[in-house]
Amino acid sequence: MLNMPSTVAEDAAKAVELKNEGNVQIKKLNYPKAIEFYTMAIELDGTQSIYFSNRALAHLKLDNFQSSLHDCETALKLNPKNIKAYHRRGLSYVGLLEFKKARNDLQVVLKGKPGDTTATRALEVCEKFIREERFRKAIGDDGESNKARFCETVRLDTFDSNADLLKYEGPKLTLFQLSDEKGDCAGAEISDMNPEFISKLVEMFTQGKNLPKKYAAAIVSHANRLFRKEPTVVELCNRETPDAKITVCGDTHGQLYDVLNLFRKFGKVGPKHTYLFNGDFVDRGSWSCEVALLFYCLKIVYPHNFYLNRGNHETNNMNKIYGFEDECNYKYSSRIFDMFAESFESLPLATIINDDYLVMHGGLPSDTSCSLEDFKKIDRFSQPPREGAFMELLWSDPQEADGFGPSQRGLGFAFGADITKQFLEKNKLKKIFRSHEVRMSGVQFEHDGKLATVFSAPNYCDTQGNLGGVIHVVPGEGKLLQNGNDDENLIVETFEAVPHPEIKPMAYSNGGLGF
Repeated sequence: MLNMPSTVAEDAAKAVELKNEGNVQIKKLNYPKAIEFYTMAIELDGTQSIYFSNRALAHLKLDNFQSSLHDCETALKLNPKNIKAYHRRGLSYVGLLEFKKARNDLQVVLKGKPGDTTATRALEVCEKFIREERFRKAIGDDGESNKARFCETVRLDTFDSNADLLKYEGPKLTLFQLSDEKGDCAGAEISDMNPEFISKLVEMFTQGKNLPKKYAAAIVSHANRLFRKEPTVVELCNRETPDAKITVCGDTHGQLYDVLNLFRKFGKVGPKHTYLFNGDFVDRGSWSCEVALLFYCLKIVYPHNFYLNRGNHETNNMNKIYGFEDECNYKYSSRIFDMFAESFESLPLATIINDDYLVMHGGLPSDTSCSLEDFKKIDRFSQPPREGAFMELLWSDPQEADGFGPSQRGLGFAFGADITKQFLEKNKLKKIFRSHEVRMSGVQFEHDGKLATVFSAPNYCDTQGNLGGVIHVVPGEGKLLQNGNDDENLIVETFEAVPHPEIKPMAYSNGGLGF
């Protein structure tokens, strides 16, 4: 249709229809489809600023910050007075963690639309980040040196007079204050965490109740110590015990009720069932504290059957933007958030299963000489840098084209099937499992079947309508052709979202933007 001869007027009229259909898809929350319609409109008439700024909104909703930025810049060239383009470019810069540039655009928005709620909140976030950065530079601190070790130095007795502890009627724990050879505090230990406590904890969470801060602090401190003892690349194996299943799960993003359903559907954690959650278990969803505490309790009870890889949302910048910090401050305290933030730095970056499957949250590094041995040498106990293998393991995505391309997110790179094949051959692996992106089918095999994206947050953010998925590693007991599987050692299963209380995503967020 687009190649048929037509007058400029006919093209322009058709472009308006396509733009309007894109707007309909935005209202339906079908952002990929909206991008398709806006793109067709632009192909017919590339002179309309609004087409680009509308497509920028759809890209924002998909966290494609770099693509959104490009569209906003084109929109502003066509119409320098397009206030929505300034607004969306400002939010794109926030997503790209370029807060000074974001501040400039948001100030323009607020001059034209004083009191705009979203722009005001976004500007407050930017000002906070800029102040923190200015303070670090003033004291000569790079943000990593001489950091307080909150989990290791926590004093449990400082929580004893808190009202939440005095009024607590839930399941009890026995907590111990650890100390070093000098008698200084060295973290907390829980002696009697067990499956019964976890069951009662889940019941309490589904009743909308919180743990006392003292319990939360002890749980995070104890779990952090376990994570720190693990290597940067964890190695799991069930080749000799095929009846012991290993289940790989993707993003869960604070969707507690779907996490609980996942365990009901696929089985509880135990000596015969190991779970690996592949990052992004906080942010977005409004039960991120509950999911994190549940996972940490499972780690304490089943240290050799429950594992967590770090995702790009287990980082300070993401937590400040996407809601976890605000939720943690609301339900617990800034001190508990600081402990969580430290524990996130302790999480492994990747896992190898049976010397066959590499599992990491994002994607492969842009340095093709980088190997598994190089991954193992990464000093992970920090916030990830803006470039390099550490960051790319958390941020990069696959693409259809070969080679490397720019990331639509603006962080990391897009990598092709040839890069995946080369890495697998070089490191003698069969497949890569990664997460980081919604897949409507829950699990999607890509790159000639050598890479699988697994996403375990069904109906993501209550809007996407996607299935959740998991991959079970069961040597010799796999189900071929099921959900695209071609491996006799794998079972690929999906699940639907379940009802939850009427609390919207990011419900506790003060500065979270939602995009």
